[in-house]
Amino acid sequence: MDVALESCLMRASQGVGVLGMMVLYSAPTAQRHPTQPPAPRAPQPSKLHKTRDRTFFVIPPYLLVHIMSILTRKQSILAAAAIARRSLHTRSPVIAPCQAFIHHKSTALLRPSGHRYFTSTSDDANTIIELPSKTGQRNGLERHTILADDSHPLRIYSRSPSGKKSDFAAPLLSPTSTERSILLIHGRTWSSQPVFDLRTSENDEKKQSVLQSLSDLGFRTYALDLRGFGETPRDTDKSGGYTTPRRCVQDVKCAIDWITSRHCTESETENKSNDAHNTYDDPTVVNTKPALLGWSQGALVAQLYAQTYASSISDLVLFGSIYDPRVIYPRKPLYDLSGNPINSSPENKMPAPQIANTGEAALEDFTLPGTICDEAALAFSSLALTVDPIKVAWDDLHEFNVANPALIHVPTLVIVGSQDPYVNWEAQRELYERLGSEDKVWCVLPGCDHAAHILKARKMFLRSVVGFLLRKEGY
Repeated sequence: MDVALESCLMRASQGVGVLGMMVLYSAPTAQRHPTQPPAPRAPQPSKLHKTRDRTFFVIPPYLLVHIMSILTRKQSILAAAAIARRSLHTRSPVIAPCQAFIHHKSTALLRPSGHRYFTSTSDDANTIIELPSKTGQRNGLERHTILADDSHPLRIYSRSPSGKKSDFAAPLLSPTSTERSILLIHGRTWSSQPVFDLRTSENDEKKQSVLQSLSDLGFRTYALDLRGFGETPRDTDKSGGYTTPRRCVQDVKCAIDWITSRHCTESETENKSNDAHNTYDDPTVVNTKPALLGWSQGALVAQLYAQTYASSISDLVLFGSIYDPRVIYPRKPLYDLSGNPINSSPENKMPAPQIANTGEAALEDFTLPGTICDEAALAFSSLALTVDPIKVAWDDLHEFNVANPALIHVPTLVIVGSQDPYVNWEAQRELYERLGSEDKVWCVLPGCDHAAHILKARKMFLRSVVGFLLRKEGY
């Protein structure tokens, strides 16, 4: 048993397709005489699978994640085997409330069983979902695929630290800084790769990638493609291919839950407060839950999320928010011109239009001469048209009408460029003043327009965001 177990774990450490629930233990069972009739088959426990001569124990994902996390050297292989044996002998493995277990080198994911997502090599029980990679490797861009609560696949990106210390890291990070996670939400037109991972060179020498810069600063940074954006496909089955604010909020929740399951300890998960007002009482305590940053219309999505699921995040960053309480998105009529009720169910919707994006649209966010170099602007346009060749079809925008800053009780940073042509300054002031949290900051970036995070002054943006997130850390 020990040899077989250690061999299997050694294969796992070498990247040999070990995903999700995995058979690790086998033990001989009693043999019956050839002439003896078979005994009636009794129902078997869900974690035991029997064949004619062996009993196989299936390791649940929580234990497998723990085992895989220590598979680095031969000694660790033996330690992992000992952990697995103890669980097998006690028959009481711990199941954590994680929603997905995804190998970081794979884009394959299986449909969920119950409330958990499992991976398996069995073709008859599950259907493999693979999302296309539109831009290739991009020098180490890590792709993750998770399933939303309605089983729609979602693409999430991350990057590992480059190993090069940022030139502005030292004044911000102390040796005792707590490792933090953050999720980035893009805007109305362009997906996460051009918005948060722009690079004009393979090594990102100019530090233009927010995804890479935050990772280098010690944050576990993730960026989500909402439905129809980038490498997350349109939802043609349930919504006719349209993207709605409420659906975006639910997809953000799935991403936040996934990040929490990867990085929060079991005790932190169990101690989550259901009352958002009590979550941030102590201003000196560092909250290790994921932070959430939304840009442009993505800031409205992040705001709606914080109004509903405040207890699941530590901080909120509303960057270039287009919030304006004076803008009321109209609802759809209930009746047509003939007085007949309009059936607005998804199956009766016209399919979402397929309208091509243009290079001019990709460059319209850059409005101030001299704030961005030609190389970066053209790189943004090229990458944007590669990953988002078709415009996303937004629908039910009236769902944004419930955005109310007074319902936000999360520490919040409102950050905006001083020359942003898309924001209403009276609305920005009202957004900040009406926030329900006392822990709040309003930051105006001088000489910046809507896309301050990829302009020449992007380090000022990063310092502002990181300084806010680490305001409770020591010097």
